[in-house]
Amino acid sequence: MFYFVSFADTNTSTPYEQKYRNEMYNTGEARDKGAFENTYYTLMTRLAARVVNGSGDTAPSSLPEAPMFATGEAVYDPSVPNGTIYGLMQCMRDLTAAECEKCLQDSVPRLPSCCYGNLGGVVLGYNCYLRMEIYTYYDLKLDPPPPPAPAPSNFIGQRADNSSKEEDIGYVEPEQLNLAVLRDATDNFSEENKLGEGGFGEVFKGTLQDGEEIAVKRLSQNSSQGFQELKNELVLAAKLEHRNLVRLLGVSLQKEKLLVYEYMPNRSLDTFLLDPVRRHQLDWSKRFTIICGIARGLLYLHEESRLKVIHRDLKPSNVLLDADMNPKISDFGIARAFGGDQSRDITRRPVGTLGYMSPEYAYWGHVSTKSDMFSFGVIVLEMVTGRRNNSAYDSAVDSVSVLSHVWDKWRPGLMTDVVDPLLTEWGYPESEVLNCIEIGLLCVQENPVDRPDASAVVLMLSSPTSMSDDRPAPSRPAFVFSYGFTTESDRPRSGAWSSDGVLLIGNNKQPSTATVSENEVSISELQPR
Repeated sequence: MFYFVSFADTNTSTPYEQKYRNEMYNTGEARDKGAFENTYYTLMTRLAARVVNGSGDTAPSSLPEAPMFATGEAVYDPSVPNGTIYGLMQCMRDLTAAECEKCLQDSVPRLPSCCYGNLGGVVLGYNCYLRMEIYTYYDLKLDPPPPPAPAPSNFIGQRADNSSKEEDIGYVEPEQLNLAVLRDATDNFSEENKLGEGGFGEVFKGTLQDGEEIAVKRLSQNSSQGFQELKNELVLAAKLEHRNLVRLLGVSLQKEKLLVYEYMPNRSLDTFLLDPVRRHQLDWSKRFTIICGIARGLLYLHEESRLKVIHRDLKPSNVLLDADMNPKISDFGIARAFGGDQSRDITRRPVGTLGYMSPEYAYWGHVSTKSDMFSFGVIVLEMVTGRRNNSAYDSAVDSVSVLSHVWDKWRPGLMTDVVDPLLTEWGYPESEVLNCIEIGLLCVQENPVDRPDASAVVLMLSSPTSMSDDRPAPSRPAFVFSYGFTTESDRPRSGAWSSDGVLLIGNNKQPSTATVSENEVSISELQPR
């Protein structure tokens, strides 16, 4: 807090006092300085109006006594933890409302002028005071009560004023998406309309009165994670739009937390991979279309959208299929969004699905676009083989992951052996399928630096006939626990491979170059302290 002690032989402010300003600022800078500055001006204009008249809708001269003090906040970046600006303004109480307004108007532009984009600062004047930070430094009880909340049923669509400012993104309420209508559309969330469920809640099919089909996600009322997922989904829904992303139509917060999506009649990709009957519908043309669509969706998220978005839970159940079997990536509840040049982060609590999580994310919480590319590689190999990665490949012999099986066949050049037998029956373009196998292996490499990014994958998929010589050969995938031999006579009961391709565990009494435990369960690696 700052104090002024002054004395003079007059009660009138001198020109020097009126002009005096001293700026101090924080050294940290906003990632999106333009959005930060726009939010700063919006907040300070609102606070200045409240300082001189309390509500902002009355001329200063018409009020006998001005409050001379105001605090408030405004969000400038909802994708970051400290994305809120907290502002405070105050005038000397011996000023008139008009004098106070003039003093604040002169102070507000000083911070952007001296320190554009800095995350906090103070402007000191003889007669008024201004401060803004990205953390709370005053009692939040001083903030005025929030404006009357709109009806809790909302529709995400065009802004009411058609403005282009990011902070003006909002929701307008259509009658057709209130809670009563959604209950009626889903037959009161009946089991017959239930499409599936997950850790955050259930998903139901619904039909509006005009015949439009929708999907309604009903978040669990007892899950705090569900509320965080809803907030994340709404923030990203306002900023992301692509033909390979599922469109969020609206949200209802009336008694229950409900998200309304476009309906995808063919449901999710995993329903085809898990169902032997439905898998017959996936000829190679459809599978290749799905692979390419997912790649284009990731390219948009990683490189072409307003924010760099990492999905963090890409898997077949989060890839939905429309009536024409076009894929759309869904469920952005745990996605991470970055601005500027940032492309990686570290989290203490990795979330996702085993079998699709990259090793650096599962073990150390390292989040990057290459984490999504690992998940994409797993899906590609599942599409080619027709099998799930996190299930046994041949339970009669051993539990072998898809990555292990494909790697064992790729090394001796037997890649066609991993192709789904259904595709073999129907016939398929060999060069295109082999290209996808190689892309899948490139994406699941253990070292994230070696994995291609989304733009490189889209380019490789567009040239299926060119197995380019300058394309690096895939290295050993992560999480490979495999046979290590290519014939039944040579195959040990089980095995695991080291990073350099040496068999670590096996019953064929081959010498091992690594120290291993005797129970064939864990691998002991000696590391210096």
